[in-house]
Amino acid sequence: MAEKYELKTKEVWDGNTAASHALRQAQVDVVSAYPITPSTPIVEGYAKFKSDNYVEGEFVMVESEHAAMSGCIGAAAAGGRVATATSSQGFALMVETLYQSSGMRLPLVLNVVNRALAAPLNVNGDTLICTLDVILVGFNLMLIVHKMLMI
Repeated sequence: MAEKYELKTKEVWDGNTAASHALRQAQVDVVSAYPITPSTPIVEGYAKFKSDNYVEGEFVMVESEHAAMSGCIGAAAAGGRVATATSSQGFALMVETLYQSSGMRLPLVLNVVNRALAAPLNVNGDTLICTLDVILVGFNLMLIVHKMLMI
């Protein structure tokens, strides 16, 4: 059984730290990830929680973002609560499998720490634009399932 994590009186977190704590609190079953800056601290934080016995879930380090999402798809299809984290070029590599997870209606948490794909020519976070259709389909399906469960 996982040990209880005690928060200090005051802690200052950035977004990545908050995301890793959210994964800890959600008690995900599988985190399948490949580290890519600037999202690396999310999976590092979860791995630290795992090594300190604050979570019981599995942490799977894979060889690419394509493999990370494939691992999430397999774990979600088996009924697990799954999550991953990525950014920019890693997210672009993950696109092929995003359509599979969306088409299979699999619930998963995808933390995207956005940065420009075309740096240094582009300083805008343009990663989400390329897969907005997959995200909207997945989000709409989550809302539908949530409403069905509320009935």
